[in-house]
Amino acid sequence: MATATFVATYAIALTLLLSPQQQPAPHSAPAPDQDPPVYTIRVLCLYGSIPAKGWMGREPMYGPNTLINRTTKLHGGHVGVEYAVGKVLSFQPLKYTGIAASGHLITSTDKKNFNSCFRIYSETRMWNVLGNYYDNIDSLRRVVFVIPVTAAQKKTLDSLALQYTRQTPYDYAFMGMRCASATYDVLQTAGIVPEFKHELWYNVFTTREFRYLLYQEYLRNKDKGWQLHTCKGSVSRKWEKDVIFP
Repeated sequence: MATATFVATYAIALTLLLSPQQQPAPHSAPAPDQDPPVYTIRVLCLYGSIPAKGWMGREPMYGPNTLINRTTKLHGGHVGVEYAVGKVLSFQPLKYTGIAASGHLITSTDKKNFNSCFRIYSETRMWNVLGNYYDNIDSLRRVVFVIPVTAAQKKTLDSLALQYTRQTPYDYAFMGMRCASATYDVLQTAGIVPEFKHELWYNVFTTREFRYLLYQEYLRNKDKGWQLHTCKGSVSRKWEKDVIFP
């Protein structure tokens, strides 16, 4: 029975991972903020990848060359918020075990068993978190959103970074909060992006969905100073594709 339950749960999780890019569920917009933007933050998005055709053996796989590992690596990636210059708030597991190195398959409700942490990385460490074979960030497929924020929003981000690095608010799980949903949670708590009222982990299940949501906000806020910068990455790797950035 336990084996059957695990297989069924894993099948659901894999379906979520491979499903086409979803439209976001209805959510409310952040309350209007009359204060003018006086700071700038950046949201750093690193794409998942595997060796490109003809490059297997010359490019690192970062794990076994199995269907499960190839799928999770290609649709993985990482995201973080650079809330201050050289300080990137990053959510991740304490132990990289289990499916997709997520530790837990489903979220633990016991804080003592949380396999999660928020860490503050340098920008260089953020880009290298999944490995950087060439030691060159231009070999990595990346998207950077530059976002003007108010003094109040910046203060909230600073407070969250301090609070969350001291005590993580939730577990890290494959079918639960991961880097995409946790980073979105930080942004929505600061009033920078629209808020999901329910099932945040499901609505922002992958880094691809996170990039899509941020891109929609970029389109709505270009005239307010939002900027977007992209890098295609090395042709020696097969990078996850976006509808918005083919």
